[in-house]
Amino acid sequence: MGEVYRARDPRLGRDVAIKVMADHIASDPVMRRRFETEARAVASLSHPSILSIHELAIVEGAPIAVMELLEGENVRARLKRGPLPWRDAVNIAASVAEGLAIAHSRGIVHRDLKPENIFLTSSGGVKILDFGLAALRANAPTVGPEGPTMAMTAEGVVLGTFGYMSPEQVMGEPVDARSDIFALGCVLYEMLTGSTLFSGSTPQEVIARLLRETPPPMTGFDPLAPAELRVILSRCVERVPARRFGSAQDVAMALRALLTGSGAAAPGRVRPRGKSLAVLPFVNAGADPSTEYLTDGITESIINSLSQLAGLRVVPRSLVFRYKGVQTDPATIGLALNARTILTGRVLQQGEYVNIQAELVDTATESQLWGEQFRRKLDDLLTIQQDIAWQISEALRLKLTGAQKKKLRRKQTVNPEAYQDYLRGRYHWNNWTPDSFRRALEYFDRAIAADPMYALAYAGLADTLGSMAYYGFVAPEDGFPRARAAALRAIELDPDLADAHASLALGSLFWKRDWHAAEREFRTALEKNPNLAQAHALYAIYLITVGRHDEAVDEARTAQRLDPLSLLVNMSVCWALHFGGRYEDAIRETVRTRELAPGFQEAGNLLMASYEQLGRFEEAAAIACQQPCYGVQLDGQELLDAYRRGGEEGYWRVRLEKLLTAPTQRPGLLDYALAIVNTHLGELDVALDRLEKLVDSQSGGAVFIAVEPTLQKLRGNPRYEALIRRVGVPTASAPRTGPR
Repeated sequence: MGEVYRARDPRLGRDVAIKVMADHIASDPVMRRRFETEARAVASLSHPSILSIHELAIVEGAPIAVMELLEGENVRARLKRGPLPWRDAVNIAASVAEGLAIAHSRGIVHRDLKPENIFLTSSGGVKILDFGLAALRANAPTVGPEGPTMAMTAEGVVLGTFGYMSPEQVMGEPVDARSDIFALGCVLYEMLTGSTLFSGSTPQEVIARLLRETPPPMTGFDPLAPAELRVILSRCVERVPARRFGSAQDVAMALRALLTGSGAAAPGRVRPRGKSLAVLPFVNAGADPSTEYLTDGITESIINSLSQLAGLRVVPRSLVFRYKGVQTDPATIGLALNARTILTGRVLQQGEYVNIQAELVDTATESQLWGEQFRRKLDDLLTIQQDIAWQISEALRLKLTGAQKKKLRRKQTVNPEAYQDYLRGRYHWNNWTPDSFRRALEYFDRAIAADPMYALAYAGLADTLGSMAYYGFVAPEDGFPRARAAALRAIELDPDLADAHASLALGSLFWKRDWHAAEREFRTALEKNPNLAQAHALYAIYLITVGRHDEAVDEARTAQRLDPLSLLVNMSVCWALHFGGRYEDAIRETVRTRELAPGFQEAGNLLMASYEQLGRFEEAAAIACQQPCYGVQLDGQELLDAYRRGGEEGYWRVRLEKLLTAPTQRPGLLDYALAIVNTHLGELDVALDRLEKLVDSQSGGAVFIAVEPTLQKLRGNPRYEALIRRVGVPTASAPRTGPR
């Protein structure tokens, strides 16, 4: 349709791509409109997996589109080197599915998805290209008062690429989003095998193979690929549209589940689902934001209650909450979460009453196993939650011990106001921001004021204060002692509360610096609840501080298997790899973690540190362009320019200048960052001064000084060794200083 040029936008100081329509195409009204169709279609969308168009204009009579510049290659070029590893292929397909889901939500169907139209950027991104054949619903959101902005294909007209078109598209019938799902299945198969799913020497031969009754065999995959991948792929390329996935979002969720470990089985084997349950986020039927804490809290409370039962695998909170607000069928969710049963519910608050409707569904048969509707006063909310958990155990025919029955029936509090404030506290705690921590603190305090015997509220208070103290949102000398006192009170009220033992262990480590007490409490927490992912992740952090790096990785991986989407859990894996000197592995894990939460600063900090340890300063500078570092906004371009002018020293000099001049309210973390920079610059006495300040301030980061890779340059220095003794690390060992 034209030529594409690399260009420079001087206004915004960025490189762009300009597509200029060819003269002979511009003179054809149909093709000219198709060019404008693509530009308008893409311009109406905003998603990381869709090429961005910045501007559409007419220059000297020729239509041009100004687009983002992409570096890399398309999938067709990549396939010339052979099939892709299954994880790479699935990741690409999931990214494409997520982009298609956005397009479909705007009423846009691509209709020409193929390897040439999927671009793999050099930075690891995936982009959908060429919406030139896209179709738009007449009632789509992007349609203005003048009518559809995109050409509608006449009935019986075939547009697309043979080998990727759906049967209905080949027959010239109306198409919808499910046609793109079919094409995505064809592309995924080709990425996995290196061969086209529907091939032939002529278009007629391709059509004949496409329309014949016998489905093509799903063979030739990477032998390490899980069997569920074949199931997902087969469903994408069903010839009857109604048998395919209902939406591209469903496809994305099913594929992402294979990548996150929510459950792939051993190669070639389908995962046994057994007694497994996913409690999906209850729906806020009233759509009142002020009651969102109620629906989330009920969901989380039921998950926590049922997770304690032996013989039942309950999908963790972080996984099921990805499905919040998503409408999909039970079979898709069961496949994605490896859950035989799912619990769904709706909550409607009406004054002092609450209506809860819950349903238990078998995902294999899509039949209802149990259903109930409750209408009670808000004061009875805790009783309703316990009734649901009990009836679920009955419906699943779980054989419970006397102790398990007692756990399900036991009430942590009888005060309804305390329970609701606890739910509000956990709701804000899970948002993991400075403001949400402060609000969580307020609600946990209120819950305790309403019921001074409420152990869970004390555990929540301990978690909140400990986190705020470590990250510098409250003074360590204030936050850590209060967190320890809250954890001790929770254990006094409920000695079996594993969460409280884990919180106490963390306080022993970061505040008391009593390593032996910390390990004892971590082990107690894991004995009380071996499936508590947070306890495994925090124990991994303890193991890092004492230099037991291989054990730390194992413990963090255990936590990741239990809760694969938790930010804390995934970061524990990243930390264990980085402090153990496995920088390449740490980079891979941290990149995946940032995909879960692109703005998560902790992941960016560690990614920069791993790149710096490997001497990859240009990549480290690119991270600085995207986010603050230790609470300070750096200028990534300035870092990059300094490195290119002055090498490694130039890079660190700019880092030092920015850290020293930028305001921050988190002095402990800043001292840690400055000590590392001073050490890289060879300013060892200054670095030691900062480390002494770090230790004196009781900052939580002080426990890492014996294993911080950069600080190994200080080994043998009397001041450094004295600081390690002051911190009290029992058996710190230096990490490996290179990749392995």
